[in-house]
Amino acid sequence: MGKLSVLLATGALIVAGLVGGVAAAQSLTLQDLVSVDPVGEAPLSPDGKWIALVRNGQIALMPSRGGWPQPLTTTVGGKSQLAWSPDGNELAFVSQGSIWVVPMAGGVPHRLTNAPPGPGDPRAAGDRAPRWSPNGRWILFESGRRGGADLMVVSADGAVTSFLTQPGADRGVGRWSPDGGMIAYVERSPEYFSGRIDLISFDDGSGRPKAAPRVLYTAPVDRGGSWAIPEIAWSPDGRRLATVLQNSGWDHLYLLPVDGGAPKALTGGDFDDGEPRFSPDGKTLVFTSSRGGILEARDVWALHLDGGEAHKVARFEAPGVSAGPEWTPDGHGIFFHRQSPTETDDLFLANVDGVAAPLQLTNTTPATLTHTITPRRIMWKSKDGREIEGMLYVPRGDHPKGSLPLVEWVHGGPEGQDRFRKDVWAQYLASAGYVVLEPNYRGSTGYGEAFRNLNVEDPGGGEVDDVAYGAKALVARGMVDPKRMAVGGISHGATMTIYMIVRYPDLYAAAIEFAGVADRALFNERTNPNSAIRWQMKMGGSAAERPDTYRRANMLLEVDKVHTPLLALHGEDDPQVPPANSAALVKALQDHHKTVFYFTYPKELHWVSTPADRLDSWGKELAFLEHYISPKIGLTSTSTEEVVFPKSSVATGPSK
Repeated sequence: MGKLSVLLATGALIVAGLVGGVAAAQSLTLQDLVSVDPVGEAPLSPDGKWIALVRNGQIALMPSRGGWPQPLTTTVGGKSQLAWSPDGNELAFVSQGSIWVVPMAGGVPHRLTNAPPGPGDPRAAGDRAPRWSPNGRWILFESGRRGGADLMVVSADGAVTSFLTQPGADRGVGRWSPDGGMIAYVERSPEYFSGRIDLISFDDGSGRPKAAPRVLYTAPVDRGGSWAIPEIAWSPDGRRLATVLQNSGWDHLYLLPVDGGAPKALTGGDFDDGEPRFSPDGKTLVFTSSRGGILEARDVWALHLDGGEAHKVARFEAPGVSAGPEWTPDGHGIFFHRQSPTETDDLFLANVDGVAAPLQLTNTTPATLTHTITPRRIMWKSKDGREIEGMLYVPRGDHPKGSLPLVEWVHGGPEGQDRFRKDVWAQYLASAGYVVLEPNYRGSTGYGEAFRNLNVEDPGGGEVDDVAYGAKALVARGMVDPKRMAVGGISHGATMTIYMIVRYPDLYAAAIEFAGVADRALFNERTNPNSAIRWQMKMGGSAAERPDTYRRANMLLEVDKVHTPLLALHGEDDPQVPPANSAALVKALQDHHKTVFYFTYPKELHWVSTPADRLDSWGKELAFLEHYISPKIGLTSTSTEEVVFPKSSVATGPSK
């Protein structure tokens, strides 16, 4: 592929020709992990000449064919969710929970909204997701002011702000029609939790709806509560909407007539499609897909709507994850993001015909990470015989059979998937001599609706067997030392870790959980409303309705079975998995005289967000792993504690 002569690195641009590749693979440092600063959102200007970026929390503008980004803002507060005005003269963005605009030519940003945050989950309490109307007079945005998710508009000068939706449901994915006369959006309530597409007729003069919303399509309710309509895209003529539905059992592309009618399937097969975008002439859809034989990869594809097979827009030698396709104004090119195990998220440009090699516009991969390990996709049979897939990282070099320690790192969700992406923690562990297995256990996305819902009403059941039998498979293949195996994860990966040390108490020598759930009933009581609804659906009802199912998900009642030392970590302001769960688990373990170490992070939410806190948590996890499955000598430590945790540069509690 082609590469331009600039390297977009953390906080700076470096001429690529001056940076030589490292001669050989080397061990990474934790500082290497926090130095990674991939390209995030990068909307293209309406004339196709500029790309807006966020670097170090500030907006910068980069020529769309590559070049040196020019800082546009320097004001206080991080910026995100950038949106170009139709004439390309302004950018709307989100900062400090409000909608702002800044001239593309430079100047002081202007705050358009300034409401106090709403109650509930702080991650959704402010104003967000701005989108300009086609005539540039209004900006549509989502707001958590009333505690849910509403759609609102603000005039481009900030003088008028109004609600478009009524309380009682959550709305999102709002999209203007090409003429600005209608807004399509997805509404969710407990009755139609997988989403309903509604249409509002918009009065451009008053900034208010002309009439009550019209229901266009209601998705069948996903029995596991995890799936909802993710995308809406208007055709340029305003007559159709492209969307993503799981009506076939997989995520595929559909067309919906705006005047009403059944959705028409455009794609099908045992793979997922997503992110549909119409070409400027409306004749072609570009989208991302896992088709092609590797369900853990994503590529950009194009489909002509007048017939024919879809074709791949950009080809790469190794699998990776492409996302965010965006058409050039002339309809000939596609901008998109891509990452792989050896490359961080960067911008590329490809011709839609897929003939020429894509052009790489940015390169944010630090030199220390350019020779990292490409994982292997492996399969094994679970306890019930079902085949499970996962990503396997093996340290370079020759190793005696059965000699290496294993870290089985379990993804969250559970509706997630480990893919061919840049996973810096897995890369770090592999460079430090650990085998890393990332199991895509039942409940994961990417393998169809049926597989994703196999864990419904079965907490800590087959999903746990899938993970345990992955570790056992590596032992049977002579890849790891059965006495030096650890398991860990974040969010539902942490929940799985708690399940593992109860259901398989003698399998692992160490376990790490960050923000896990030990008691699902307690979780449902304390978490945010949508999360509680989703998990009640996954559990088959409330705790009162399904007491046996909830008892199987309450590990506090079975901590006497635990033999494995546990490191528990939690953000003190976590709204997703409130810290009462970890606190209750730690107390129960301590009451039963089990080995547990517990650290919490003030002001952190559902993981750690600051570089200092990430370094601290990774350092604690590494020290814990080294103590129990990969002991070191010569630590030069005066610590009297059982595990020599590094001294913290940040405030943590309750353990010190």
